[in-house]
Amino acid sequence: MGLTIIGCGYLGEAVARQLQPRRPALPLTLTTTVTERHAELTDLADQLMLCDATDPAQLLAALQHKRTAVFCLAPRGNRQVNADGYRVTFVDSFRCLRSLLPDLPHLHQIIYTGSCSVYGDADGDWVDESTAPATGTEHGAVLLESERLITEMGDSKRQVCILRLAALYGPGRELDDRLKGLAGKERTGDGSFFSNWVHVHDAAGALIAAMDGAWSGVVNVVNDEPIRMRDLVDRSLKRQQLDAVHWSGGPAPVSGNGRRICNDRLKALGYRLQHPMLD
Repeated sequence: MGLTIIGCGYLGEAVARQLQPRRPALPLTLTTTVTERHAELTDLADQLMLCDATDPAQLLAALQHKRTAVFCLAPRGNRQVNADGYRVTFVDSFRCLRSLLPDLPHLHQIIYTGSCSVYGDADGDWVDESTAPATGTEHGAVLLESERLITEMGDSKRQVCILRLAALYGPGRELDDRLKGLAGKERTGDGSFFSNWVHVHDAAGALIAAMDGAWSGVVNVVNDEPIRMRDLVDRSLKRQQLDAVHWSGGPAPVSGNGRRICNDRLKALGYRLQHPMLD
């Protein structure tokens, strides 16, 4: 009955590429909202569809007769999206999915790639899947509502797994390229805020492991190296032989010290990180 990836952006495409050796034994349907992406996605799929996940007819067509649905949703465009845009992308999509479940009797597995941002600020402490979310932001509240909607779809016949992802990096999103523009600049604060990362190949690999292993519940997908922003930036600029950032002190752009995210459950489930530390 196969698999559908709803949302074939940066991560969805990485998942599709890792699944190529399984075709045609595993029929693969990919969806996108961007017509211009058809040329680069066509060869990766047995079926490629334009699909707005908030449209019942389009979502039903994409999931009909499928056993597994993977939701790698992201707001459209590259600009910062407000909370209302997040709500349309995530909450409205999952409300649409919920309304269709009676018409999807073959759908036995749902995997959703969420975000570790739902933990909010923990003042630099460690958090894991048992930590109560504390977002403090409108975006985070939307993501939590999305998790609630997805979780409620699980039952004795349908497994639901939520993968809370750290920030993604990898081909096309290399950290050195993203940070080199800070060379020689002055930044407010002291850079003590912890950031958490995962390579896109590991995010995709963990998702496939979740599918194969019938994972359920929440799993943090993050590497072994929570890192303070000043250390991340300074290390990258030194590697590139660029001028260091000057941390000027004062109120930081991001309040608090962030959180260090534990990946013990990911490892206990048997996933072995390809990139346990930042490259």
